Amino acid sequence: MKKYASLAAAGLLVLVSSAVTLIHAARNRSGPPTAVITLSSDELVFTRDTDDSGILLQLQISHLYHDPYAPAWLPPAGIAALGFDTSIHPDDTRALDHYRRQCARRAFVAFEVGGPAYQRALAAVDEPRRQGITANRSRLFPVDASLNAQQLHARYAGRAGVLILPAVVRVLPETSWSATATRAARPARLNLAVIEVPSQIHVPLPFSQSFRVLPVTARPENSPQPLYHVTLRYGRFYEPQITAVSVP
Repeated sequence: MKKYASLAAAGLLVLVSSAVTLIHAARNRSGPPTAVITLSSDELVFTRDTDDSGILLQLQISHLYHDPYAPAWLPPAGIAALGFDTSIHPDDTRALDHYRRQCARRAFVAFEVGGPAYQRALAAVDEPRRQGITANRSRLFPVDASLNAQQLHARYAGRAGVLILPAVVRVLPETSWSATATRAARPARLNLAVIEVPSQIHVPLPFSQSFRVLPVTARPENSPQPLYHVTLRYGRFYEPQITAVSVP
């Protein structure tokens, strides 16, 4: 009898868990989306589940935003508004310890795909370093951050190619350097590192079939065209739903 009771309890737990998951998914899709955006294989890297039973996409943001030659993407006032103590100048001898002691914080970050901020950063990097950026081709570039998601949505309302996500961020001091024959001088500054965003996206049927037949899973270095484009609809909980997949 106890055996059957245990089996019944386990079955009930599975049913309840499945119901909660379905309700959560339905609530996420209800109402207007927080973003609808189309990304390429450069921003969404194709991987397989460890048991090879499913297809996953891994969201990649551009590494360019923290290149030492690129402009800081968020001004000091914006960093302070996230709750970081920016009272110590980044060139101060106390700066490294001061900022290292500050814990990472949760915030909302607005990313833009290949927009003006990305282009400015790319232009600031010299040619040899720019060639190295191809190892991470993503053009998903941070442009703004706030503790209040609605403020960000209001700032970027109606602007295409912008994705707002919950994130974990950390402040970093960067010391000044003098001009040389190959680089301009740079004053000391604060920069904000994006150390975590929701990144794993499960690809359901029928969209997963498009990925299973791909001859390669990563774009060759000499290829000018991404392998695929994926349209994502982000719901009220900032969880994505795939609505279209295009394979050239």
